Amino acid sequence: MNIALQPFTTSCSRRAILQAGLLGMAGFNVSSARAAAEFQMAEATHLVSGKNADWVRAAIKLMWQDRSMAGITPLVRLQVPFNPGISIYLKNEAKSPSGSLKHRVAWALIMSALVDGKIGPQTRLYEASSGNTAIGEAYFARLLGLPFTAVMRPGISEGKILAIRSYGGHAETVANGVAPSDFIANAVARDPLVYNLDQFANTQKALDHFDAAPSASMNMANEIFRQLEAVDQPCPTWFVAGAGSGGTATSIGRYLRKWADYNRRNCPAQLAVVDPEDSALFDWFKTGDLKLTVPNGSRIEGIGTRGPVLFGSTFSLLREGISRMMRVPDADSVAAMHLTAKLTGQEAGPSTGTNLFGALQLVDEMNRQGHTGSVVSIICDDGSRYRSNYYDPQWIKASKLDYDDRLRRLENFWTTGRWI
Repeated sequence: MNIALQPFTTSCSRRAILQAGLLGMAGFNVSSARAAAEFQMAEATHLVSGKNADWVRAAIKLMWQDRSMAGITPLVRLQVPFNPGISIYLKNEAKSPSGSLKHRVAWALIMSALVDGKIGPQTRLYEASSGNTAIGEAYFARLLGLPFTAVMRPGISEGKILAIRSYGGHAETVANGVAPSDFIANAVARDPLVYNLDQFANTQKALDHFDAAPSASMNMANEIFRQLEAVDQPCPTWFVAGAGSGGTATSIGRYLRKWADYNRRNCPAQLAVVDPEDSALFDWFKTGDLKLTVPNGSRIEGIGTRGPVLFGSTFSLLREGISRMMRVPDADSVAAMHLTAKLTGQEAGPSTGTNLFGALQLVDEMNRQGHTGSVVSIICDDGSRYRSNYYDPQWIKASKLDYDDRLRRLENFWTTGRWI
């Protein structure tokens, strides 16, 4: 079934520079950042191991320079065919310099550690990561001339490992039954120069550290609001996000509560968090059980957790900021991943599929209730990183994630508003 993307166009004449990064037009800034990479690498040679304070100041300056060149990622509008009063907006974080929404997280984690004096010219950076956070951290570690090691469980996509190595990082896969966090704890105990960036405990603190008034904030939700306001669509009904470390979802939830009525905005947007079928988050949200664990863990790479969910310790997801938690079957996530490519022309990873499936459930609810409005979610990363698994028919079959019937069901809903 061919499904045509209905493009959204807008005039740039009514706003200043912000419009250059709106609704699918922001790639120019990202390419500029990539074109400047050689210059930044040359600048990194100034980070000599003299006084720590001098090094840290130069490092922070480089981080800000990189941030200013990264630009604004595009926001893609999908007009719902069966209800012109409802739209889905997808923030395309695959267009960030390191290719995923975790580019922001990696910047915040490393900048926060620099500001707090945790990182110096001889520091060796470590992270437990399933891929995208580690890719972003490897990107910034190379910028600063620091060694970086990602510690991961077996089964991570080969494309992600190659991306980590392309930025000069090292990928360390632990044996089955060994927790990456334990591996890093041993490294920290052996070597005082090792620093654990620890996204699961620190992401929400690092992201909040750089929050400011909406005119200056680097929060993703703020960037989206500014993009929507520039095209006279100021208030979405829902934000939909998955939770890998939980920090991105928490930062969005906090932004929605803190700035809902800023400057007479009057925007009661809510946060829905989508969770894969083999993850502890859905039941944790329902019960509040902080000790809850599940045996297998998520098959949707990058999101979900086995638990326990201890805010600020094992996870950065703030329960109080979530309006709704939605459990998504894994095969539906894979089907919606392919639907994303059909609707946007952007191949995406499986967590994007989880996001889109949740967004479609909310669109269905809004349509049945006679409501209009918009649902905002995220294209988390580029699908090219998943050639060895989620885009491999043999792997899909072996994993019992056959999605053909589910994709036809999603396509039918998208065009007709009816589930078959």
